[in-house]
Amino acid sequence: MNMKQKHFTSLRLSTQEEYGQVQTLCDIIKAANEEKHFKSTKEVFDGIAPIMDRYIKRGTIGELTRHHINAGLLNDESLFRDGQLDCDALREKLLESITTDKDDKYERIMAQRDVFKFVWLLMYFNCFRKYTSVEQIREDFCLHLFDEEKPDGDLSKSCLNDKLFFCFPMGGHAYPYFSFFWALESLWEYVSDENGVLDNEKLQNKMVDEYQKCRKEMGLEALVEAHYSDDGPCHPEVFFPNTEEFYGPVLVAVESQRGFIESCGEGKGPNRYPYWYEQALLQSIPTKESGSSSSDTDQD
Repeated sequence: MNMKQKHFTSLRLSTQEEYGQVQTLCDIIKAANEEKHFKSTKEVFDGIAPIMDRYIKRGTIGELTRHHINAGLLNDESLFRDGQLDCDALREKLLESITTDKDDKYERIMAQRDVFKFVWLLMYFNCFRKYTSVEQIREDFCLHLFDEEKPDGDLSKSCLNDKLFFCFPMGGHAYPYFSFFWALESLWEYVSDENGVLDNEKLQNKMVDEYQKCRKEMGLEALVEAHYSDDGPCHPEVFFPNTEEFYGPVLVAVESQRGFIESCGEGKGPNRYPYWYEQALLQSIPTKESGSSSSDTDQD
């Protein structure tokens, strides 16, 4: 580790774990593996390709979720406590309403991702919009972000698609997707059973749980020292997981903030900046006279 770092933390808006891109991908693979019993990384890649294509066409936040939001699901006084939006209550309400009636196992996975993605965006937006009513939320999301009639179209089917699945199966934006499969290839003996068949429990452990456990027990500084390698002298602040051990996100050290960004990309482009993606979406919403300017989201 070329940079000397002390007491680094994660630059996250919330300490609550997200149902993120990698967990979504793992759950899709596990659901497919129950039927196909994959014996190689190529079989996994080919086997889930139609599901990934479906995800892109569907959009990160699907039509049913947007319908629930627009139709009044948020009209619940319990979601605002002392005038403050209760995102945990909102998440639980959406999960209960949107995911429990799905017969399609893949749609259940995608719908769960819907909820966590929407609430995460809402939490970020709320830092600047300071929501006090459901109507304000509905206007921002349903009228400006998810409206197919707008010049930019429905952003849930374009720039809102998780970077993990965007441009599948080619393109730089799919970097996390391919890094996942590179790691899976090197870890196959640790995620398969004695017959070489993918083991869902081992997959979950190596691709998600071990990183999360080490992150909590060791802290990011020790985790980087033990399980990550820097990207060399040109980008000494960028750290990649040693994928012969377990999979994890690219970590980008931000010296001025004594923290790490858990990057969705390679870490050297725009994804090295905290909340770059969320800022881009927020800036697409017209500024209200009574609200905060989107320029307030600029970070040094």
